Amino acid sequence: MRVEKGPERGWLQFLILRVVSETPSYGYEIIKKIEEMSHGRHRIKTGTMYTTLRRMENSGLLSSVWEKNRDAPDKRVYEPTKEGEEFLKKWFENLIESRAIIDSMIEFYNKKFGGN
Repeated sequence: MRVEKGPERGWLQFLILRVVSETPSYGYEIIKKIEEMSHGRHRIKTGTMYTTLRRMENSGLLSSVWEKNRDAPDKRVYEPTKEGEEFLKKWFENLIESRAIIDSMIEFYNKKFGGN
């Protein structure tokens, strides 16, 4: 399994896997779900999404199938592979581990700077 380097690519991979782990989805739908899930903070360009999806499939994190439609264009639907599920699980474990550090930093900020 080859995982893309850099925090931005890793974060995007995490978000994509989070979406398709819940429900297999196609590119545009993934973009919309990430935007909703992040309350508009993550707006992924179409080209970036499809390039990332191809890379993730080539690296073994995703698999896809063509969904045939009579009245609309066919869609490539993505879902996580076993490796993709493991990648997602590790990201969540790291987030949970980091949460204690972040909570401690927020507590310091509140004491030092009079935050909430």
